[in-house]
Amino acid sequence: MIRRAGACLAIAAIGILALPSGAAGNVLDIPTVVPAQFRAQVRARLQMSPPRHGFESHLELEARNGYEISVIGEGGVVAVEVSKPAPDGKESALERLFGIRRAVTAYVARGIVTARRIAASFGKFGELDLRFRPSGRVVKSPSRKRCRGADHFTGQLGVFVGGFRFSGEKNYVAVRSHRVKGRVRSPLRLHCASSRFRFRPAASPRARPVPQLPSFFPTFLGASNRHGVSATELIAIAGRKATLFLAVTEEGLGSMARIRYALATERSKRAIALNDALTSASIEPPPPFHGKGTYRAFPDGTTSWLGPLSVALPGAPRLPLTGEEFETILEASF
Repeated sequence: MIRRAGACLAIAAIGILALPSGAAGNVLDIPTVVPAQFRAQVRARLQMSPPRHGFESHLELEARNGYEISVIGEGGVVAVEVSKPAPDGKESALERLFGIRRAVTAYVARGIVTARRIAASFGKFGELDLRFRPSGRVVKSPSRKRCRGADHFTGQLGVFVGGFRFSGEKNYVAVRSHRVKGRVRSPLRLHCASSRFRFRPAASPRARPVPQLPSFFPTFLGASNRHGVSATELIAIAGRKATLFLAVTEEGLGSMARIRYALATERSKRAIALNDALTSASIEPPPPFHGKGTYRAFPDGTTSWLGPLSVALPGAPRLPLTGEEFETILEASF
């Protein structure tokens, strides 16, 4: 059974611009960025549907101060993602030792996305208008089994030529380019059964169906804050062997949106400390998070979410994740 404490979570649906879901590994479909064992939980909490059919245009380039910029175009929506990997390849070593750690700021706008062109305006931040010139080289991913439709991804490699200029707030990142390597990949998503899927014999028509209940319920701590066209969502999920921490913020900026997210995993199922009565809990996530957040539930039904917890994101080095304005929820199994 699931025990719950706290106020009802006012989940902020990602996508002020009614964004369609995107391909794996980008801000247009954040659940696919997290480890596989947490994706279903995160998708349900963020109320995001799986990606649709179509193709993805993708290009990457380096900017000053060690930042990397990716441009993703899908279904009439263009996102400019800014991230800052650890220097000297240390990120992969940290991931092997401590789990995944990632912080991204994305600027999202509607634009033109076709198989040969990607264009969008980001207001004061910049604009891009690029045409794709395929090199003739095509790469295919390994085929998968038990798929509906395509069983692999196909990517056309080439270069995007035209104009691309972009500067983040207070010029923390800036880039200008007229020629960038990239690719156009299709489809957006494969509809294939899990490798762990096993066919079971059909039940007798006389047999009464027995509901299959999951044998494990993860501990969940969530905090959300929405004010006007801005929202912040913090999720902590403790699985069997690891805990996921995910923070997502979104802001409406006129004709575009700015979405930031930070992700960290810790190889411990005890990363959420709570008492048996579910009246108190705390988390202290690893970088890019900083500090500690503490949950309290009081006899009158009110709750609090306080502490010096913050997160470091591109363009926002100390974004607070606690405060009296947050609504919280805590769930745990018996």
